[in-house]
Parts: sequence; C-alpha cells; structure tokens
Amino acid sequence: MAHEHKPLFDEAIQEMLNSLKTEDEMTEKQRRIMEAAIALFAEKGFHASSTSEIARRAGVAEGTIFKHFKTKKDLLYALIGPMFIKFASPLILKDVKQIINEDLPAEEVILKLYRNRLALLEENWPRMRIVLQEALFHPDIMNALLENLVKDARGLAEASVKNRIEQSEFRPLPVKAITRAIFSTMLGYVFFSKAFPDEYANEDKDKDLRDAVDILMYGIANKRPDSL
Repeated sequence: MAHEHKPLFDEAIQEMLNSLKTEDEMTEKQRRIMEAAIALFAEKGFHASSTSEIARRAGVAEGTIFKHFKTKKDLLYALIGPMFIKFASPLILKDVKQIINEDLPAEEVILKLYRNRLALLEENWPRMRIVLQEALFHPDIMNALLENLVKDARGLAEASVKNRIEQSEFRPLPVKAITRAIFSTMLGYVFFSKAFPDEYANEDKDKDLRDAVDILMYGIANKRPDSL
C-alpha cells in the first residue's frame, strides 16, 4: 500500500502529536487537551473549534482547559511555537536547501524555488492562514516565525546569493538587497493572489511566476542585457 501523502503542516501536526505521547513534563490531562486541540484545529480550523469540543474529545471538563490555558488562543500559542521550533521549520526548509544547492543558472533556481513555495502555500493555506493572522497581532507567534523559519531561510538565501555574486552571475550589489528582492517578489505575488482571488483564479500561475522571475532578473526598463 502506497504511503499517503500529507500536507506539510498536517505532517508537522502529526509529529507533534507523536512527541506529546513521550513528553514527561506534561500532566496526562494537559497532554490530552493539546492532542484534542491539535486534531480539531487541523480538522476544522482554529475559529471553528470550540473549547467545549476540545474538552469533549479530550475527555475532560471544559473548566479543566481554563485551569491550564486562560483562553483558546493561549492554547493555540502553546501549540504553534513548539510546532515551528521542532517540526514545521525543518520540513518547510528541506526543499529550499535542496533547490538552492542545485547546479543550475540562478534564473532556473529562483523559478523552481517559487514554484515549490507556491505549491507548499496552496497545499497548506488553511493552516498557514491561521498562523499568519495570529502572528500579526501576537509577538510570541511572530517571534516563533521569525526565529525558527524566516531567519534560517534568509541565511540559506544569503549564502547562495553571496556565492553567485562571487561567481559573477549576480551584480556586486549588497547581499541583503538581492535577498530582499527575491523574497519580496514571491511575497508580492502571494499577497496579490490572495487579496484578489477572482482575478487570479484563471491565470496561468506558471507564466505568472516566469514573468515575476524575468522582472526580478532583468528589471522593468525597456532594454535587456543583450541590447546594451
């Protein structure tokens, strides 16, 4: 029987569930509450999951949840930080490491990276949307993202950019400026595709990404390197 593929966040959630079974610092009730919360958040999303449902699945009184976690959001925070630190970050960055180390021209590497990140986002969007929404208003979640995902991704990208500058494939611009442009182009595409879904529903995503990489590499001026 073939292994059933799970979206990355679901895989991270399952890994966290498995880890809770051996976490000695938790009481049995805390563990059951967190297991129930993870399962429900994964199935229904954060906002559609009530503390009464979590309590019912955990086999505890609803009041027991509030003895350990002041609010449902506190329970969410207790899950998101560890999930990013221990499970989601390595899974998210695994493909990035492989792609940026491929012996291909920069244009092809960036396009491949954009395709991969967009596929990851689309597959995991329901979970990621919850995390991103909460991160905007809660420093603890934002710090978990920055320290355990963005920081590592930036480090990988800057090392690759520095290498390509040394090989004269990129102009000798500041490494951080080039890295920021690469990240910003992808984030801009994601923002517009999510902000205006009807406009992007029937677009050729691969062509859009190719156009984005072309603009990133060669700019928007009405001249190309071969015309200089």
